Amino acid sequence: MPGGILRTRTAGVIALLLFCAVFLFHFSAKRQPTEEEKQQFDFLRQPRAWQGRPAPELTLDLLNGEKFVLSEHVGKKAIVLNFFATWCGPCKEEMPEFVRFATKHKDEPFLMIGIDANESSDAVRDFMKYYSVTYPVAIDKGAAQKTFGVRAFPTTIFIGADGIVHLYEMGPIKNADIAFEAPYQAALATIQAGKGIPKEIFLQIQAATATQVASGATVTEEKKTDPADDVPLGRARDIANKMNCPCGCDHKLMECTCKTSKDIKAKLKTMDLAGKTDTEVITALNKEFCMKGMQ
Repeated sequence: MPGGILRTRTAGVIALLLFCAVFLFHFSAKRQPTEEEKQQFDFLRQPRAWQGRPAPELTLDLLNGEKFVLSEHVGKKAIVLNFFATWCGPCKEEMPEFVRFATKHKDEPFLMIGIDANESSDAVRDFMKYYSVTYPVAIDKGAAQKTFGVRAFPTTIFIGADGIVHLYEMGPIKNADIAFEAPYQAALATIQAGKGIPKEIFLQIQAATATQVASGATVTEEKKTDPADDVPLGRARDIANKMNCPCGCDHKLMECTCKTSKDIKAKLKTMDLAGKTDTEVITALNKEFCMKGMQ
């Protein structure tokens, strides 16, 4: 083999080895996230993972001796769950705002429930008395926290009349009007129109969710895609706002978060609407997705 070719091949091998060495050096030198940092990232993703999801069923024994069952109230009232602890500084900071907002709407279809972090009833009652808390409070031994994925106090959850989580806030709420008023007014309009989610539909959703979890499809996995990806634009959006979701609820396609609504919205994003009336498009979608017919 001529000397020039040998030298060229040798140089090529050396260059390749140097490239591999540099690559391995940079890979090993790049700091990998610690387990604590990974947990912090998951913690910060928690609110986004919950917002827009159907609320899970919840049963609580209240300090006043009554029992709170979410399915008995959802669809009839806007519901706020506030997870707190008497030793929690930020919980104390936001409590007067919650008391004020709850008092302001006490004669309306609004219900606030305080959920304490497994403390003694005496401590919780003293706390309620000090802050003039008149709305219902329960002491949770951990089940409610697990159900709603609560990892920090305070955590506040707003459930609309559609049974959907519209707010999942970790940390103190400084102005309840700003935090709650928009979702509350939306829930109030839904209730006044008689379109709150029926109890039987809410429970059907719970059963479907339980089946998904049992089969290994967790809710976290279902939420890996951005909900905004399902939203059509332009005329398609107008149709989604006009068409009733055929899943059996009383909501418009745009408002519903069931799998059927997501499939139809995805179809609308790619559908050729030219030369078709809105009625023709809706009829075609109902037929394609095996629905009840014209809504």
